[in-house]
Amino acid sequence: MFRTDRTRVRTLFLSDLHLGFRYSRPEQILDCLQRYQPEQLYVLGDFIDGWCLGRGWHWSDTCSHVVRRIVDLAAGGTRVRLVAGNHDDFLRSPLLQLLIQRAGMCELADEFLHQLADGRHFLVLHGDQFDPWEKATRLTSGALALLYDLLLQANSTWGYLTQCVQHGEASLVCRVKRRLRALGSHLNRFRTRVSGYARYRGFDGVICGHSHQPELLQLEGLVWCNTGDWIENCTAIVEHHCGTLELIEVYPQEAPHAAAEITSILQRVA
Repeated sequence: MFRTDRTRVRTLFLSDLHLGFRYSRPEQILDCLQRYQPEQLYVLGDFIDGWCLGRGWHWSDTCSHVVRRIVDLAAGGTRVRLVAGNHDDFLRSPLLQLLIQRAGMCELADEFLHQLADGRHFLVLHGDQFDPWEKATRLTSGALALLYDLLLQANSTWGYLTQCVQHGEASLVCRVKRRLRALGSHLNRFRTRVSGYARYRGFDGVICGHSHQPELLQLEGLVWCNTGDWIENCTAIVEHHCGTLELIEVYPQEAPHAAAEITSILQRVA
């Protein structure tokens, strides 16, 4: 589905698209990209799920349409900035970064400085550098990824058996995550580390991804924004031309594989 009624915004922030992963939501990603016409687009890590190359690669035509839409935005004048994440850390290769920069389609870095329309300065990054579990062993990360896959499979099976689409906070994955005290403290540590780094650097706020926990809130004088993901939540951050930030959600109709037609504003910070 191609839209002509696109909303013009100053900036659109997405992260954790995980294209190539069987539970990614390329239809909803594409709908979001077609819904908005941003002057600037940030893709904050885990754009491509490189980990799936060794355990099941799922690349659909819609995934290609997502890439094509981003290329078209860049060709049409949108400033596209790409951040590497832990699932596409191959983008951190200096040689690959040089080739992408020379191609001129996007800018690629581990972090960016973004100035809002109202003058506030935000640190923009993926955030995996501040994840203590990612800093452990690759074996630990792999085990957690396997557990996550099993939860997503259970959620999919439950939705099929009950004929009930589970997404966002209603999903089995989110309900399990809320009950895991260790995960809650881990997310708090992640939030504290990233916000502390941004505060130390003198930023007014931070926009990141990685944790698949969409948030937009004031955190001890700092604006904390997490874009969420496109597996569980289908969320993004939008900056309007006045500098107001919104956390929006795009989710499918009840019919399986239906186009995403509903956008809700979850949170707003001026």
